[in-house]
Amino acid sequence: MMPRTTAALFLPVVLLAAAPVRADSSSEVKKTLNADGSVSMTYWSAVEDIGTVFGMDLSKSATSAAPVITSGASDLGGTAYAKVTLSQLPDWLLWQKGTVNVSLDPNGATGKVATTFSRTVTLASGLDATLADTYRVASGTTEAWETDKSLSLKLVETGTTFSLATKATQETPTLLPSLSAQQKVLGDITVTTAVADTGSTLNRSITAGFTHRW
Repeated sequence: MMPRTTAALFLPVVLLAAAPVRADSSSEVKKTLNADGSVSMTYWSAVEDIGTVFGMDLSKSATSAAPVITSGASDLGGTAYAKVTLSQLPDWLLWQKGTVNVSLDPNGATGKVATTFSRTVTLASGLDATLADTYRVASGTTEAWETDKSLSLKLVETGTTFSLATKATQETPTLLPSLSAQQKVLGDITVTTAVADTGSTLNRSITAGFTHRW
């Protein structure tokens, strides 16, 4: 059984499912015959009006021509998933936007739920503050949970972001802090320095990243 926290995390999905679905949607089905004779199939559908993507990744061993869902199909493996993007929450809520990710593996009796909610406020001209809260819960043969909370300050003109975060898991339930600074140095290249408390020592790191969309 999943922890009580999971019920609260499923609430946004339930609320969204109860809302009327508009016709602005798209879907795709892809079937692949692998070299070993097994077959995999991916199905996804997106409802752009409400920022929802859901689908299934299925696989079938070489003993069958295609993955077909039937009662007792023990050789059928797969995962069902859904991602909900809440781009604009009601003004009376603390959070401004959020995402909910759910994945289920019926055969393995496992499931994962992750939520992220955030709000960005302009403190002054060129200075934005973002508060974010993330929860992750996994259920199966073993249960696991993780929570992250962060406060970020972004200097828009210089492309610099300072972040203070805390993290806790089922193994280390005490909130452990971390500090980081990210600087955009050239185009889409960024450099991040971070110091994180692991509970027994301090981890220090310097990383570089490149992100580009086209």
